[in-house]
Amino acid sequence: MRSLEDVIQAAGNPVTMLRNLQSGPNVYPGVPPEFTNWRDETQAWQKTCVLFNQSYHMADLAVEGPDALKLLSHLGVNSFAAFTVDKAKQFVPCSYDGYVIGDVILFYLDPNQFNLVGRIPVLNWIRFHAATGGYNVKVELDERSAARRDPLNRRSYRFQLQGPNALKVMEKMLGTRPPELRSAPDSSRLVPAWKTTTPRVPSRIGRRSSWR
Repeated sequence: MRSLEDVIQAAGNPVTMLRNLQSGPNVYPGVPPEFTNWRDETQAWQKTCVLFNQSYHMADLAVEGPDALKLLSHLGVNSFAAFTVDKAKQFVPCSYDGYVIGDVILFYLDPNQFNLVGRIPVLNWIRFHAATGGYNVKVELDERSAARRDPLNRRSYRFQLQGPNALKVMEKMLGTRPPELRSAPDSSRLVPAWKTTTPRVPSRIGRRSSWR
């Protein structure tokens, strides 16, 4: 087995070695190591196209029921005025003293059906109020891969296609040009989505510029 000194000498210097590591600085359960390095990834989403696998590093929380929207709009500090089915937005709850707990992405899937994706503190805050606030809702947590015994078995899988050639890749993959999705207005950053079904795989596809 080679020593660390052997690896450094083979690379030429520590900087070259670290910049070209085949595994990232954090090998995450369920996520393959980098194909090359972060510089290639950055150039890809700036100049061509890159496919991000976002299926394993965040937790999901499904919220369903007649009071689902009432619960979420009560806990979130940002407006729900223009929030409708097939849109998504940033969800930001605060504690009783007004301190921000965190933020996640909230997807409006169907009437009375939502999905939230992000870090566990926000999702636990929603679960607590769903259990204690008298709301007519059902919640189901799908933990991130690092916190479960079956790291690859998720309820849903999420990918992000980014770069100037993203629509060209979509068109080649689907065999037809996808519909134009306008970027969200600056006031609310809502994300229109369209649905497609490949064999046995129902999907939702949306476009975003940034979350607000």
